Amino acid sequence: MSMIHFSKNKEIHQPLPNGVTISGDTLTITKNTKLEDTLTIKVHNERVESLHIVFDNFSEAKVILEIIDSLESPANYQVSLENKTGSHVKFLLITEIKSKSSTLDFKSSSLNDSEMEFIGGFINDDLNAKLFLDLNGQGASLRVRTIAVSSKDHQQSLDVHMTHYAKNTSAEMTNIGIAGSNGIVKINGVGQIEAGMKGSSAFQTLKGVITNDLAQIDVNPILIIDEFDVKAGHAATVGKIEEDVLYYLMSRGLSLDEAQRLVINGYLRPVIDEIDDELIKENVIKLVNERI
Repeated sequence: MSMIHFSKNKEIHQPLPNGVTISGDTLTITKNTKLEDTLTIKVHNERVESLHIVFDNFSEAKVILEIIDSLESPANYQVSLENKTGSHVKFLLITEIKSKSSTLDFKSSSLNDSEMEFIGGFINDDLNAKLFLDLNGQGASLRVRTIAVSSKDHQQSLDVHMTHYAKNTSAEMTNIGIAGSNGIVKINGVGQIEAGMKGSSAFQTLKGVITNDLAQIDVNPILIIDEFDVKAGHAATVGKIEEDVLYYLMSRGLSLDEAQRLVINGYLRPVIDEIDDELIKENVIKLVNERI
């Protein structure tokens, strides 16, 4: 595993992996590069205004971006990805932002025959996150999985937009919100297929899980389809963990809190299992279990 600590002064003190370059706020995985190891980028208490990551033609890489911000003043993070022709990308974004009224703007573009899997873990106090993931080249495919966790006095808003600007593109999203105590999670999932983008597909699933009656979750699946020759669908559910599941676990000796944690940690597995950095993994598990 390779690691980069990214600062607002763009100071990089460790050697970069072969095939990785940095210029200003742009990190590039160069053409035809296949990174064998996961590349982890850590931004800790650094108000990096923007970070642009380019996956050049036919590159293959798995990248983890961890943003930790414990400063009190509002922050505005801007992250963008450019997935060029034939690139194969797995990108994990893990955020732990404790400042109030902060924003995160994420944008990606996917060109011809590129493949991207985006996984997001949002464990923040008060954050408004907007994700715009565009399919700009024929044959591009996108899979999105996000989890947002809120607890006492926390409020998170997550807007995920997948837009098809090319023919024969495919996109799928699964967004899960988990709220405990009086936490609030709002998730808008938008799948949009522009006119003329024949042969495209857009599917989305939104799920909200609350652990008590004070928690709030609002999920809104939205499809905007301007073409006939496509496939599209959506589903959304919100509610508490099924009582029969909790009863079964409690009959095996677990307390109610322990049973809820076990089920919720099951929802987290798609994110947790992709984190190669053991310190990041342990911290995410710890934070989530503190909130639920």
